Amino acid sequence: MPYGCTPIELVLHLPPRLTKSAYQTLLACDAVPRQWHLEGRFGSRTHPVSKSLNGIPILHDLRSTPELNDLFGTEGLSIVKKEFVHNHRTTPYAPEVDARIHPELEPSGFVNPYIIPKCLDGNNPKSHGSFTYAEMFGGIGGFGVALHRLGGKCVFYSEIDERCRETYALNFDTPSSCIHGDIYTVPDEAFPKHLDILVAGFPCQPFSSLGEQPGFECNKGRGQLYLQIVRLLEISQPKSFLLENVPGLLTMKDTLHIIVNSFRGAGYRVTAEICSARGLTATSRKRLFFVGLRSDLVSSEDAPDDPSTESSSSPFDSSSFFQFPYIPDLKLCSHDVLDYDTLPPTELELLRLSRSTWNQLLQNKRWKPHQLAWPNRHCDTLTSHYGNAVGRGDSQLVPSCAPYPPRRFSVRECARIMGFPNTYQFCDIRSDQGEMAYRKELYRMIGNAVCPPLVAALAGRVLVAVMMSDTPNWSEFGQGVAVELVCAALRSSPVSLPPGCLIHNSGMKG
Repeated sequence: MPYGCTPIELVLHLPPRLTKSAYQTLLACDAVPRQWHLEGRFGSRTHPVSKSLNGIPILHDLRSTPELNDLFGTEGLSIVKKEFVHNHRTTPYAPEVDARIHPELEPSGFVNPYIIPKCLDGNNPKSHGSFTYAEMFGGIGGFGVALHRLGGKCVFYSEIDERCRETYALNFDTPSSCIHGDIYTVPDEAFPKHLDILVAGFPCQPFSSLGEQPGFECNKGRGQLYLQIVRLLEISQPKSFLLENVPGLLTMKDTLHIIVNSFRGAGYRVTAEICSARGLTATSRKRLFFVGLRSDLVSSEDAPDDPSTESSSSPFDSSSFFQFPYIPDLKLCSHDVLDYDTLPPTELELLRLSRSTWNQLLQNKRWKPHQLAWPNRHCDTLTSHYGNAVGRGDSQLVPSCAPYPPRRFSVRECARIMGFPNTYQFCDIRSDQGEMAYRKELYRMIGNAVCPPLVAALAGRVLVAVMMSDTPNWSEFGQGVAVELVCAALRSSPVSLPPGCLIHNSGMKG
């Protein structure tokens, strides 16, 4: 429905004694919206019209079945068009959340200045080659999307997963000689000799709260992969590093001390902070970010002579040598990134739940319709196992228009949720691969990635400390690039939503 138009709904007026049987008929004929349909989320329910009449909102007045023909022809029943009324029993807006990072650093008199243009590609780098970076455990290049846009040149990339490397190669011009597979097979001499920043999302499954947190004892060896980061730090001596992991690592005190002391032993001052991507994406993804600066680049005023003089309860150095940046809240929500029912019919059919899976989900007492990705809400945090065990309620779904069941996110929607530009490409389906298996493979890749807009803002602040230059102002530049990446990940065309589904007024302007 076009914006500015008064929404109209059809309401069946009928005597109270006929309400129950009529509703069952409408339900069987898919002529009435349910709470999980876009039309039914905030719309009016069965309600009294007068002492002698009840009203039932209906989707259409077509006598398309014998049952509907008989019902609509019943004496005493009438169909009226009336202005849409929101359900008074449901709060239409999601609660306000301040998703800014370090709001105390917000510039005096700051007013959100971002007027967002549409269809930016997010791939136009500034002064390409302004700094060099290495990306370990790079996945599909989430760090690279941000650093390339900041003007960085990748001189080393490693990722053990062949399909991730294939996807990475589609999106970056990194020389093949700089792209490596299993980090354990990379010889010392392959590491770059000069490096401004090392970035890595070292495997987090051993420390994730979603698992058993085996940590260093992970039988797949992933808990020890941080030592490969230490190896590069010792050989290449980059000026700085920006690493990502799950917040659950903070609860594993002994493990955390060992990891941080290893970084410190390689010659770095280390701090960390949990940062949420909520201000810059449509998801509330929280991750632990480590920042390290080479000790010789840290002012003596900010670095104590003896690290042991610092608090023994924290493994990190004093935060005075590095300040995580202020990041604004752009108030994104699902409506900014999801296509809802505007996808091609063949894709909608593939993504919608089967009848058996939908029935299984309806019988799951843990699942409720409010968990769907409604237009005015944030999306849940994506995980690498998105799309698996949907019937158990472990994957957030997109509400559909009646009478259809909800559906899974599309691959492009997942990428937008994480802040990847719409121009980002994915590897093709294999000849021996089914369509849904292919999609789950891409879900895994995206769920393991980092959010590029957040990385851009954080990396800009790191570059302030190591580039020894005021041109550009790297901190402000990082924030600007973060917003440009946000623009590039927005849904490019408007979606017409039924009146039963309110959208929250976003902070983004277009």
